[in-house]
Amino acid sequence: SYIPLKKAGRSFKALCPFHPEKTPSFYVSPQKQIFHCFGCGEGGNVFHFLMKYLNTSFVEAVKQVAEIVGVEIPEKEYRDSGTKKILDLNKLVMEFYRKQLNSEKGKTCREYLKSRGLTPDIVAQFRLGYAVSQWDALVNFLKKKGYDYKFLIEAGLILEGKDSGSYYDLFRDRLIFPIIDNKEKVLGFGARTLGSALPKYINTPETPVYKKGRILFGIHLTLEEIKKQRSAIVVEGYLDMISLYQAGVKNVVASLGTALTPEQVRFLKKYVDEAIIIFDGDQAGQMASLRGLDIVLEEGLRAKAVALPPEYDPDSFVHEKGKDEFLKLVENRQDIFDYKLNTLLNIYGKDSLDARIKVVEEMFLSIDKIPNYLVRSECIKKLADKVGFEEKMVWDQYNLRGRKRSRINMAVPEPAVNKKYASAEATLINLMITRPQLIEELKELLSPQEFITPELQKLVEKIYTIYPDCERLKVGNLLNFVSEDEANILAEIMSEDIECSPEVLDNLLTDCVIRLKEL
Repeated sequence: SYIPLKKAGRSFKALCPFHPEKTPSFYVSPQKQIFHCFGCGEGGNVFHFLMKYLNTSFVEAVKQVAEIVGVEIPEKEYRDSGTKKILDLNKLVMEFYRKQLNSEKGKTCREYLKSRGLTPDIVAQFRLGYAVSQWDALVNFLKKKGYDYKFLIEAGLILEGKDSGSYYDLFRDRLIFPIIDNKEKVLGFGARTLGSALPKYINTPETPVYKKGRILFGIHLTLEEIKKQRSAIVVEGYLDMISLYQAGVKNVVASLGTALTPEQVRFLKKYVDEAIIIFDGDQAGQMASLRGLDIVLEEGLRAKAVALPPEYDPDSFVHEKGKDEFLKLVENRQDIFDYKLNTLLNIYGKDSLDARIKVVEEMFLSIDKIPNYLVRSECIKKLADKVGFEEKMVWDQYNLRGRKRSRINMAVPEPAVNKKYASAEATLINLMITRPQLIEELKELLSPQEFITPELQKLVEKIYTIYPDCERLKVGNLLNFVSEDEANILAEIMSEDIECSPEVLDNLLTDCVIRLKEL
């Protein structure tokens, strides 16, 4: 499971994974096959949950559910032809860049790769390429293939020039890193300059297939080893990851950012018992990375940290010191809480009261993210010992801080989601889904346009169209045919149970119809 659920009558409840809260408002109904959060309004069925939680597409959510229940789905073409077209285009562009690398124009890039210690075999495995310095090399190549400019812009490969009708390549005179997922789909590209152009690295902008912070670089080559070892080593950059892989460290991925994102952490949680995060030796890099550690704590992934010696990154360390020395560092890894605490003490020191208070306040932010009380208690004890305060004083300050936040929350309560619909129309939709035999009568009494809320008008149209297929009208199935906004509202409506006698039901139905017609 992705979040811990507690039994609550016929349903289950939990802290919502989609917004911060301290009191559970996230409910799951196995009977109705829906979830709904009364705090933020998110709702839907299992596919909506996975799409939101894993930040993935509907197709990938279906595949994930199939994998969980042990059902094999034959690989078929993507229903979203636009998505598939971009994936096919990216594969073509990857081969174009690889061809350029091996051409006469790619000589400088090949020499650069050699100077970085990368072998031809590794270059081929990672399908590295080269974007020549010419402004329109890719534009001309793809135009001859029949692609139109608008689509190439949407795919994140070219840009429109200042002059009307002019277009140019996004990547020029750069080493190209194809970004490939664990299904071998080319989602986008990273590019490192070979000259003085800034920024040094640029990536494909967000597209229908490439979402920044969702993918781990190198996962297509290392996932099997990661699953085998139940452990992943996480570095930041492309060359860090490639150099470690070439040295024989096969369970490595790159986050392509200073910190892991929630989506990346959730992906790893499916396959590993522990993530080992490698930090550069420079203090600036460490400070940037510290901000992301709380995400790992919050997501509940067991993680350790390794700090490289000053002036080293994983790429330079493994080239100079070798695989065995790198693995020795990994063996001496620290718990991420200890790593953050030790790093802050190195930065601020503990000679002055202000410095010690600053370290304590920073660490409280991490302690807040730890869901287990026993682990939190151990961290408070460790913090007090390291900083030089009595444990009771640290506990008092932590609890005082919590009470202040509680008073603020009491004074300004977290707003409940405002209902965007009238209770009469919500009741009628609930009745139609739970008692589909009423639909025929309601079709004669009310048209979809007589409902008030635009989303519910569309929903009623679909219900009327689907009827009398009662199987498709079950809420868990109906949610697959509606938009995200409609799904959130429908899940909220169906989270309420309407139980009444036939006589009361008849009066309720009549009353709701009259009220809607009056509105």
